[in-house]
Amino acid sequence: MMAVWHERVPLYKFGFIGVVVGSIIFVVGFCVPAWVLSEWSPGEIQTFGLWQRCTVDLSICKLSVDSTNPGWLKAVRALESVSMFFSLVACVIGLYCNCILKAQMSTNVFNRNVETSAIVSVIFGSFGLIIFAIQVQRSYEDIKRYSWGFVLVCGAQSIMCISAFTMMISSRIQSAWARQRLMQFHQPGPSYPATAVLPDFIQSDRAYITSMEEQLDMGPPAYETVVNCIPQEEPAPPPYEQVARTDG
Repeated sequence: MMAVWHERVPLYKFGFIGVVVGSIIFVVGFCVPAWVLSEWSPGEIQTFGLWQRCTVDLSICKLSVDSTNPGWLKAVRALESVSMFFSLVACVIGLYCNCILKAQMSTNVFNRNVETSAIVSVIFGSFGLIIFAIQVQRSYEDIKRYSWGFVLVCGAQSIMCISAFTMMISSRIQSAWARQRLMQFHQPGPSYPATAVLPDFIQSDRAYITSMEEQLDMGPPAYETVVNCIPQEEPAPPPYEQVARTDG
């Protein structure tokens, strides 16, 4: 069931698990209304995120998506939405390639798409975080500090970035090992001297094997070899046992 996953090197597994964990943390931070703590009125501290504005204990919330939102906040929402989409795509493709496929695909359809999607997610998410951090300080004077939702998103982006580069490094290492094994497999073995092919019919009383360096004397040919070389129209000689008995 998970044949491809078992073939992955430990570094790749560590990177993919980091991408999945980072994506989960990112989705949580993306949805929670706890990015910034602000004092909207004296003694009343509220927290807000990309989509909602709530009390500090998150007991009372209201939707903050309306036409009065500044343009930079809409841009941050769009960037973070695209970032979350690519992070989920990275998880889906990774789960399909590693846990469903029984053999690694040779085509480039799914090769390294997990790492690519994660890096694209980090790029869009980082731009959104930078814009939010800069503009929220300029637009609101009552900002007290950043809340845990913003910290979660920053941490998730960092985890996904490190994990994606870890997967890319592991892929390069695995490809280098594969090329090295392939080169070792195709390396020529020890060279042997080329021997000359013996003729079908040997007219000498001794057999020789000729090489590039020297001529080896292998002694007289076997009796059966000589018998088998006699043409079919000539009568066959008696067996070797009779010849040896007559000589004796």
